[in-house]
This record gives sequence, structure tokens and C-alpha cells, in this order.
Amino acid sequence: MARAARAARGNGAATANQIKVTARAQMAAHGTAGLSLRGIARAMAITAPAIYNYFPSLDDLITALIIDAFTSLAEATEAAEAAVRKQPPFDRIMAICLAYRHWAISHPTDFLLIYGNPIPGYQAPEELTIPLARRPFLGLFHLFASTFETGTLQIPPSYQDLPGEMSTAIAAWKRSSAIEMPDALVVLLMSGWARVHGTIMLEMFHHLQPLVGDGEAFFVHEVTAFAAQLGVQ
Repeated sequence: MARAARAARGNGAATANQIKVTARAQMAAHGTAGLSLRGIARAMAITAPAIYNYFPSLDDLITALIIDAFTSLAEATEAAEAAVRKQPPFDRIMAICLAYRHWAISHPTDFLLIYGNPIPGYQAPEELTIPLARRPFLGLFHLFASTFETGTLQIPPSYQDLPGEMSTAIAAWKRSSAIEMPDALVVLLMSGWARVHGTIMLEMFHHLQPLVGDGEAFFVHEVTAFAAQLGVQ
């Protein structure tokens, strides 16, 4: 009986995984807004109500896909950072940023699910998704904080005088993330992420290549230039 129960659980996990695989294929073909349980059921040759045994609603399925995506991205950035943990700060910054880019390019559907257009009618459960959204960048957060404390990283003068409207949101972010650093350093991190993320999005939609040719070479140049602005060589 125990063996039968284990087999049933294994079959259930396999079916749930196949539902997610089919959902990703549907999003790749029709975009995130085109995701539907009926379409998934049709592709799997099962009834739509059968999916409810694994995901009670479309929102539950979307949340599961988001959790998988953020977890996969975090594992990629964490592995990259761990591989160069004893290297100088610049090498560690570059490793994390390149891992972020490589994951995005090789998982475009997942990347656009978590960073692309919102899905109409879907509201992500923040208690689940916000900690997961931070996890891929925790290594970078701590690296910036430690290099600032040792004097390796310098905050440019243009980031020293921040608009007062930012202070409340920054304070809330620092409380919720349990990371203590100057407000200017938080804004620097956001500025760096905007630069990295924007470059990836331009490459993903083929706006970058006609101008610079090699997307990765341009990406490395941008990360290097940003690090140099901070005095990290």
C-alpha cells in the first residue's frame, strides 16, 4: 500500500510538472496573456476540470510558474557567485550579472513571465513572490554593502543628494529585506539593475543587435563601465 501511495504521488508530481511544461509552451506561443486552462487541457488531451486536481485555479498555476522561475534564476545567480566567491569584487559582480543574462536568454518565457507585461486579472501573492524576487540578487546586495564598507566601492556624487520622495520607499525596502546600507547605495543598485535589465530586454526583442552586433559583448561592456563608475575594477 505504501508503494502504491508513493507511485501515486510520483504520478501526480509528473502530471503537475507536465501541466507547467505545457503552460510554458502556451505562453511561448501566445504570450502570458494567452494562458488558459482550457488550452492546456486541450494540448494534454485531458479535461479542464482534471487540472483542478493539481492547480485549483489559473492563478494558482501562474503562481507556481512564477515560483519556479524565480527559484531557477536564483539558483543560477547563486551558483555563479559561489564559483567566484574568493575572487575580487569586480569578478563577482560580473559573474552574477552574466548568470542573470544567460538565464534570461535561455529561459525567455520564464523571464517575460516574471518581468514582462502583467497578466490581465492576475494578482501575485506578495508574501510568496516578493522574497523570491529578491533572492536572485541577495549576493549582489551583500557584495555591494561589503565593498562599500571596506572603501572599495565609491558612491558617485550624483547619487549623494537623493529626492526626498524616495526615502519612504527605500526605508520600507530595507526593513523588509533586512539589509542595512545607505539610501544612496540602494539607489545605485537599482540604477545598475535598470542598466543590466534594460540591456537584456533590448537584446531579447532584437533592438540591440542591429546597433552593436554582439549582445553579450555590449552587456559585458555596460557592466564593466558601471563598475568603473563605482571605483570597482
